[in-house]
Amino acid sequence: MASSEVNETKAPAPRMSTAARADAMAVEDVIRLASEGRLRMPSFQRAFRWELEDRRALLDSIYRGYPVGTLLLWKNPPSGTQAGRTLGAAGPPQPGDQYLVVDGQQRLTTLWDALGRPPTRGERALVFDIEREEVLSRALTPDEIEGRPPSPDDDGLPPVPLHLVLDAASLSAWVPSWMSLEDKRRYFELGKRIREHKLGLYVVEHADIDALRHVFDRVNSTGKPMRRDEVFDALIGSQIARDGNTGLALVNARLSDLGFGAIEPSTLLKAFEAIRGDQVGRLDPRTLDVRDAEADLVRTAGSLRRAIAFLRETAHIPHVAVRPYELPVVVLARFFALHEHPSERTLILLRRWLWRGTLGERLGGASGSMQQHVTDVTEDEVASVQALLERSGSPGAVTLDDSEWDRTMTASVASARGKALVCALLARRPRSLVTGEQLDASELFGSGTTDVLRPIIRTSKSGAHRDKGVVNKLLHTPGKAAKTLILECPDEAALFSHGVDPEAREALRRGDVEAFYARRGEALRRSTEAFFARHAELERDDAPSVAALARRTA
Repeated sequence: MASSEVNETKAPAPRMSTAARADAMAVEDVIRLASEGRLRMPSFQRAFRWELEDRRALLDSIYRGYPVGTLLLWKNPPSGTQAGRTLGAAGPPQPGDQYLVVDGQQRLTTLWDALGRPPTRGERALVFDIEREEVLSRALTPDEIEGRPPSPDDDGLPPVPLHLVLDAASLSAWVPSWMSLEDKRRYFELGKRIREHKLGLYVVEHADIDALRHVFDRVNSTGKPMRRDEVFDALIGSQIARDGNTGLALVNARLSDLGFGAIEPSTLLKAFEAIRGDQVGRLDPRTLDVRDAEADLVRTAGSLRRAIAFLRETAHIPHVAVRPYELPVVVLARFFALHEHPSERTLILLRRWLWRGTLGERLGGASGSMQQHVTDVTEDEVASVQALLERSGSPGAVTLDDSEWDRTMTASVASARGKALVCALLARRPRSLVTGEQLDASELFGSGTTDVLRPIIRTSKSGAHRDKGVVNKLLHTPGKAAKTLILECPDEAALFSHGVDPEAREALRRGDVEAFYARRGEALRRSTEAFFARHAELERDDAPSVAALARRTA
């Protein structure tokens, strides 16, 4: 009975006066609409959420002629209808039909970013490897951004930046004259397949915003649920704005000058909870006062600023992309909120806690572990550090015997072990093999870690060289092939910063790859083991300083 009463009083879903019309539009026409400012995102659309693999998969599907779902566009909505942001060109739209994107934001944003505009320097862009028929992602060189023709390379046909393929003239200007006619045709066929791919869509006219909201909710009801940080920003963060940034984005804006990279919004929310003393992962944004939340966001930015200084200068983790675990960022945010100026001894002990926990693989796992670490941090500086050290324990040893070195050198850069290894490589202060200048972490990792370790000797179809891991990788900015960079570099000190001494380079030059691997592998193994030992300091006494003990007993 109660159920039927509820159904009787529930308002019916709104109807559209004209049913949605099925249609199709070529990719090049969609990008043209965006470039003319005639595609907009309504305010009820959530932020862009697709991961790199989602973006690569979309372009790969279009290349292969696969269906990629349908779009839902509202044609010529009434003026001022929750227009939100423009997809594509800024400024007033050009004359013609205007469209509001009711569904399809992730796909259209991906297409615009990949095909509709040149990437900025350091931004991760999509490129197409014509030989492997694969969409890849990496930062582009200035020549690639400008669309200049590539030079011949021993590694085969060059990948083409996808922002050049939509315009036939731009693609033709990029394709170099040294290519065979057959190879040129492969690039032109790529451009044609992407330009002419038809996107399925529904077009709605003569609707109202309530009906479109209802359509949006239904279309997305089986999609990804909103994350906690999105809920926080929707309910609270949207009411807090400074200098063009709102909510959790305010925190990253205040940290942007540090060169550490943008911290994930989900991590920022956990840090916000930790410094407030809330249970991490349990905050209900509806209980917050907006003004109090704004003050706590400012506190979060301040404590994270001190935490980042510690991570970079003391723990030698130079960028968020290579922090092995999320947990220390949250715990350190709380620690530096309570202890703005800890002693030098405390900083050393915190470094030991972080690296022992990392090497012992004890800082990941369930949210309960994070809460336990957060709870360990109290207003007593000495007791907090001692509790953290006790909880993380010791990895037992940091000696890299053959099995441990094999596990470490082949670890994925996406794993905690792989990121710890990259930190050890960066501690060698690697220099550019072109300019001789020390490589900058913010430039290296500005678009993530996917392609920062570049293969020196290409893996064959049989899998040869794949098990050599980092020994066959060069940590370097984009440019010439890694092998070419090593063989052409005249600066022995720059080569040494990458673990390549004259004997290793000579072995590579004469094609003795096993001798190259052995020589470079031993150099990287020694420096990595030394880095781990220096930061974990397993044999050192963890007792507080005498001065700290005296203050506690005074």
